[in-house]
Amino acid sequence: MVLGMHRSGTSAIAGFLAKAGFFAGEEADLLPAAEDNPKGFFERADVNALNDHLLDALGGAWDKPPRRALVAERAPAWQTRAEDVLAGLDAGAGDRPLVLKDPRISLLLPAWLPILDSRFAIILVDRNPVDVALSVRRRDRRPLYVALALWQAYCTELLAGLDGRRVLVVRYESFIEDPERNTRLLLDRLAEFLSVEGADAARAQGFVSRDMRHHRTGPTDRANEQELTSAQLALYRWLAGLPEGWTELRAPGELRAEPESALVTAAEYYDAVADRFGMETAYDGERHKALHFEQATELKDQHIANLEGAVGGLRRQVEDQATRIAALEAQVEDLEGDNEDLRHELRTLREDGRAAAGNLLAVAKRGLSGRPAE
Repeated sequence: MVLGMHRSGTSAIAGFLAKAGFFAGEEADLLPAAEDNPKGFFERADVNALNDHLLDALGGAWDKPPRRALVAERAPAWQTRAEDVLAGLDAGAGDRPLVLKDPRISLLLPAWLPILDSRFAIILVDRNPVDVALSVRRRDRRPLYVALALWQAYCTELLAGLDGRRVLVVRYESFIEDPERNTRLLLDRLAEFLSVEGADAARAQGFVSRDMRHHRTGPTDRANEQELTSAQLALYRWLAGLPEGWTELRAPGELRAEPESALVTAAEYYDAVADRFGMETAYDGERHKALHFEQATELKDQHIANLEGAVGGLRRQVEDQATRIAALEAQVEDLEGDNEDLRHELRTLREDGRAAAGNLLAVAKRGLSGRPAE
């Protein structure tokens, strides 16, 4: 299990192990890579969702750590759900060693630690808090003092929850400084505690690199004294003094005590952002409605214009047809006049024909009777 504050390097450690042969889940089970973690988070979506749900049930979130007493009170009821998720990971692994990672577990150790058996070693990832805070600020736009308060809360919960346990300390800065050496060393150290059969650092060659480190605050950098509170500085120095490798955590009581000021700082900022987010969401909702109304109005206007155009076209067609009808009616009238004239001429011709026939008959009769023609 890889534990540590967000942006402290837990993805680099878990990612290396997964690439080397540990089973973190099938690709479909894992959170997709993102701009802030282009190589991947190597967190199971079901683990992530469960932890978010548990934190939400306590009125908290990853960036609003809940009170320790509340977590401890509710933890027994959650262990069955955590066991179910863990069983899903175990079912797909086969003979491969497992790797489980989600920084939120640092805030929920009472729910997770009791269900971990001897198969799980705990890797504690340490990184300079100023670099962690700078990375959080870059990704989540949290003020530096808020990001440092979150780092303090996470580390304090880790020291309290893991007190007396043997953990494998990995310092992020040194881990990526010499990837070839330190990745092999990590597997060798894990092999002292559990079976890593099938894992090989060569399979993950190139995954860990120096360019993973974007902030480089050193142990003697003045930023440590300028940005950290006295309590945070004491916590940082104690963690920095831990030897890399296997060690039994025995932090002084004051470093394990719940950091009241850090929790208040994180909660106040979270609530302020939530209020602003709520107002922005409401504004966006109303703006969306207005845009939708404008779009609907434009569509209706366009529809009306289309209908008016169609009506105009029909009117022009009617006018054209009316003109054609008038022309045809005039033509019919002309034809009817011509027809009447022809009928009159035909009647005249018939009458003339009948008269001529009558004359011819009279002449014929006189000729036969010997009477002279008149």
